[in-house]
Amino acid sequence: MAKTNDGLVNYAKAQLGKPYWYGTFGNTATQSLLNAKTKQYPAHYQYARMTKYKSQLGERVHDCVGLIKGYLWSKNSWSAPEYNVSQDVSANGMYAKCRERGSISTMPEIAGILVFMNGHVGIYVGDGKVIEARGFHYGVVETKLSERPWTSWGKCPWITYPTGKIYFKACHYGEYSIVDALKSIGENSSFSYRKKIAEAN
Repeated sequence: MAKTNDGLVNYAKAQLGKPYWYGTFGNTATQSLLNAKTKQYPAHYQYARMTKYKSQLGERVHDCVGLIKGYLWSKNSWSAPEYNVSQDVSANGMYAKCRERGSISTMPEIAGILVFMNGHVGIYVGDGKVIEARGFHYGVVETKLSERPWTSWGKCPWITYPTGKIYFKACHYGEYSIVDALKSIGENSSFSYRKKIAEAN
């Protein structure tokens, strides 16, 4: 079954409000999983956090890059994930795998694009919003792209994104021609490039 950008967005939306557990990817939180993760990552599963972790048993849990793996490795938003070693990368490793990527200022307006800062990844869901497994104190939350220190974007290599169209970041308000709009966002406004945009869209 093909994995798509829209599927990733829908999966992420279904996880809103769910807990963050470091080193997980859509697993169901159980006592045996908690024991295993405590042994594997003692710095993250400290004694002071155990009461909260135990209150989350039975929930579907992820870490930041695990939110993406959970989609890739699950048939739907509630089925058990099937581990895939070839796609088991860290947040920084995921960025390194992205064949299409760039600085956040050049991010195309495509839902399902991944956004990155050092050691962390989120999922852009459109309308200037990101869903991210933000950390132990937050869980899976929706945040504004502009209010978090994202530095770069990338297309997940295991997800299909729409093709045939050219996307741009939003132009400045009050622009009345395509030439002015392109100039306002630092894009090429030549006739030949505008022709390419018209053909693609």
